[in-house]
Amino acid sequence: MIAFIKDFIAKKGIWVGLSLLISRLSAFLLSVFVARILSKEDFGAATFGLNFLTIFLAFSGFGAAQGVVKYGSSIADSLQKHLLFRYAFSYGLIYNFILTIIMLLVSCILYWGDFSKIYLIFLFSIRFLGMYLVEQKKAEYRAELDNQSFARFDIFLSVVSFILGVGCTYFWQLNGFIFSLCISPFFLFFYDRRLSFSLKKITFDDFKSKEFWRFSWTTAMTTQIGELVFILDIFFIGLLMQQQDVAYYKVSSMIPMNILVLGFIFMQTEYPKLCQHHRDKKYQYRFIFNYWKLFSVVGILILAVGLFFDKPILSIFGNQYQNTEIYRILLFAAVISLIFRVLFVYMLASIGKTVWNLIISLFMLFATSLSLYLIIPEYGLEGVSYVTFVCLALSGIFPAFAYFYESKKI
Repeated sequence: MIAFIKDFIAKKGIWVGLSLLISRLSAFLLSVFVARILSKEDFGAATFGLNFLTIFLAFSGFGAAQGVVKYGSSIADSLQKHLLFRYAFSYGLIYNFILTIIMLLVSCILYWGDFSKIYLIFLFSIRFLGMYLVEQKKAEYRAELDNQSFARFDIFLSVVSFILGVGCTYFWQLNGFIFSLCISPFFLFFYDRRLSFSLKKITFDDFKSKEFWRFSWTTAMTTQIGELVFILDIFFIGLLMQQQDVAYYKVSSMIPMNILVLGFIFMQTEYPKLCQHHRDKKYQYRFIFNYWKLFSVVGILILAVGLFFDKPILSIFGNQYQNTEIYRILLFAAVISLIFRVLFVYMLASIGKTVWNLIISLFMLFATSLSLYLIIPEYGLEGVSYVTFVCLALSGIFPAFAYFYESKKI
């Protein structure tokens, strides 16, 4: 395990960890600030809009960023690598505009009688474009195996988003918060102005463009559905309950779900290297074993601290958020997801078997939607938390079985 940690540090994993920590911490602190400044109704409305955007966000650019990381990290020739960056960015931008139109049409169909929700989603379409540009730039840094530049870029945007969010919310309440969310991604142009657009068809030496897009949209679809499973609870609470219930559940889940950043730190650092070693079963199995050793200890520590200090932790959001029952259930769910789901979703992608992630995510999407629809009217928020617990457990265990089945063929 010591060698595992040293290798992580050598790959500038500390920088990746620092960037994700600052990103999650700034988002968390901003949420705490906003929850205290805004009313429950306004905070719930903003949370609803962000969650609706998240439904489409993972699929932005039809997954061009996913393909850049997967294929760009294995291209040795610098010219070919940068041709891939330009090609993916250009076509991904067109696909992103198409997806924006689809998003707006869906919002009109679902919320035809509620103009305020349609208007909010229309505003967030600005953020949708900005986040596409940000994710493409991040993918290019990762494909270059330049974790330090990736981390610095991420830290810059996180700090800008936090400062802008606090300032705008303080002075202009809900409108200021929405404005900060929409405009903050475009601060990337203060960091790196380089954008290269060209629709010229390019032939790559190691793969075909059809293969690139097949992997990209499959991975994006899987990521999107996986994100849907994570936010279905908020979506159905907003649909079947009150806005203040959305705010309460959001606060209870915020810390447990942010625990997953610890696993993402390792997986985002190692993923390009795992793609390079996608045919080396010993390398991959050794990584899994070391990951489990490390995060079993981390998971125990999280539960010990999180359960013992549950009330003081929730009290930072305000005195109105004091019930710890839902928080405790979701804390256990997050630890299980940290050990299984975070690991094996990436492992399947590294060996090119994202179709398993897609199948599992589709099944979990259907099962979770049906369960929430049936359980919320009878059991309320407590029922939602138990459904989330089972969902996160199964969405980690199923990919684990799929990975070990597929890895036998390596």
